[in-house]
Amino acid sequence: MVFDFTEKEKGIQPRTIWCLGRNYAKHAEELGNTVEARPLVFQKGLNALSPLSATHTLFRDHGEVHYETEIIVLMDRNDKGSFITGIGLGLDLTLRDLQNELKASGKPWTLAKSFDGAAIVSRFISIKEIPLLNQIRFTMVLNQEVRQRGDSSQMILPLEKIPAYLEEYTDLQPGDLIFTGTPEGVGTLKPGDEVSLDLAGHHMGTVRFS
Repeated sequence: MVFDFTEKEKGIQPRTIWCLGRNYAKHAEELGNTVEARPLVFQKGLNALSPLSATHTLFRDHGEVHYETEIIVLMDRNDKGSFITGIGLGLDLTLRDLQNELKASGKPWTLAKSFDGAAIVSRFISIKEIPLLNQIRFTMVLNQEVRQRGDSSQMILPLEKIPAYLEEYTDLQPGDLIFTGTPEGVGTLKPGDEVSLDLAGHHMGTVRFS
């Protein structure tokens, strides 16, 4: 699956989907999680990847599906190493009932995060258009009501330091996507819901769920 990341450049092929959890203190608190100096890290499979488009069918066979709106960074690489090339916005969908069940029993919660369509990704804006990575604001509007407002300045691990953190353990490659965490205000999605996303003054798209 190929995603545009600027008006002029196309053809970035996603490779690995990295995700940060508990990177906003208030979101960690609203779910009753401990706020730590470094966020937790997990992955979603490419099966979870879905473009931000007109319609999306909810995976509802295992309880409530929650939205988590997140800034996503698109990575590239040259002879000097990896670097952020684009900034997007997306929805990290979570099977919350299943996640809570798995967490309570001490089991990994991959199935609650990496089901088909669980990573909805917008187009990407060139990093050249967003010079201040620590001041990126975004909103998520559900059925014409603002449900999440975020600002990269609120991240526990600053956005510009996230790639270096991951590269302590792996070499990031062109096409790698990083979900950088969600602010407070997560909630349940239902069939018929419509979500609109805005990032740094850019309307990133609208999706209706069935």
